[in-house]
Amino acid sequence: MPRPEIQSEILSSKLNSNGIAAINPNYKKSYFRLLPYLFFNESGTFNEIQGDFYNVKFNVNSNLNIMPGFWSDYGNYQNSLIVLIAMSGSSTLPIKDTPISVESSKHGVFEKKKLIGNSQINKSQQRVLFVKKLELENPFDILNKINDDVITVKIGGQVYTFLNPEIKLD
Repeated sequence: MPRPEIQSEILSSKLNSNGIAAINPNYKKSYFRLLPYLFFNESGTFNEIQGDFYNVKFNVNSNLNIMPGFWSDYGNYQNSLIVLIAMSGSSTLPIKDTPISVESSKHGVFEKKKLIGNSQINKSQQRVLFVKKLELENPFDILNKINDDVITVKIGGQVYTFLNPEIKLD
């Protein structure tokens, strides 16, 4: 099956002027293994990029790290939308007992799943993993699955919105 045409990345300056942050300027470089979602900074909560995470304001004096996107292979999870939430170095509020929900506008509610990776880091950062498995007809079908999709993360009453990387801006 031939690789489909994908539109090139939207320039960071254009994304930023529309209130959108990308994990990096070449956010499509790992297609079709990884499709990172874009952060819509509608309520001014974006701080900075920290590695693979968006660092965002949480409540009055705290911050969180959120990593949303599609992964073809993420540990035990294949062809899944993934949202990993973690405390950052500047977090002042614990998240382990905070109500969290994650939902895709096209694929529904994510499930809280078992963490992978370094258990010490997972514990110290109070990491929480949410997964939504997708059924793909082929590796390129992910473009159809994420078209017009929005992931909404709700943490203790705060809402964070993530846009699919194939978004079109006029």
